[in-house]
Parts: sequence; structure tokens; C-alpha cells
Amino acid sequence: MFKLIKFLHHHFNKMFSNTLFNMKKAQVANEFLILLCMSFLFLLIFMYASAEDIQFLIQKKEFNAINDMGFFVQSEIFQAASVYDGYYREFEVPKTHYGVNYSITISGNFLLIKSTHTGQLLEFRITNVTGNVQKGMNNITKLGGVIYLN
Repeated sequence: MFKLIKFLHHHFNKMFSNTLFNMKKAQVANEFLILLCMSFLFLLIFMYASAEDIQFLIQKKEFNAINDMGFFVQSEIFQAASVYDGYYREFEVPKTHYGVNYSITISGNFLLIKSTHTGQLLEFRITNVTGNVQKGMNNITKLGGVIYLN
């Protein structure tokens, strides 16, 4: 009888210790998968929040670029308006400004600049000008009190 108890005790211990060991391994694997899933979820949330910030920064960069270009052209026109007849100057309007592609035109007494990527449109009040501004080299002249572009 003693041998039977000893035999059963030995096999139950062996059986339960392996089961407990396997259960611990399974628990570690489950905890690892849960932590991995949580980490992936936090990464997705961070990327989503960052994408909104990046989009805002792109819009801000494009606004600053076309605003800068608008002030540049506006100042060239105001400078021509403030000097005497016979004024002539060449200035260049780059095809892109700080990597931002844009369109530029004059409509009435307004210089219009539009970002082609985000569609932001800025208006700058200018004096009356004959002609239009273009990307590349521009000639601005004042003759008889009239400002001519190109």
C-alpha cells in the first residue's frame, strides 16, 4: 500500500508540475501577445495624432511660403509706384518657393497667389498695374505714371 501511495504521489506530482510549468509558459505567451497588441494600438494612436500635426505643419509651411512670395512681389510693385518715371527693374519669381508650387496672377488691384497642393489662396492689395506677373524673370517699368509688368 505504501508503494502504491508513493507511486501515485510521484505521478501526480510529475503530472501537475508539468501542467503548472506549461500553464506558466502559456501565461507568459499570452501576456506577451497582450502587451504586443497594446503597443501596436498605442503606435497607431500616436501615428494618427502625428499625421494631423504633420498636415497642419504642411499647411503652415505652404501658407508661409506663398505669403512670403506675395509680400516680395507686392513690395516690387509698391517700390515702382513710389519712384519717378523711367524706373526699370528686373526681378525673378521662382517656379517653387521653399518647395511649394503655386500660381500667381494679378486681378484688378489684387495680387493672387494660390498653393497648388493645399489650395490656399492669398490676396495682396496692389496699385493699378498693366500686365501680369509670371514665374521666371519679370520686368517692371514706370512710364507716364503707369506701372508695366513684362
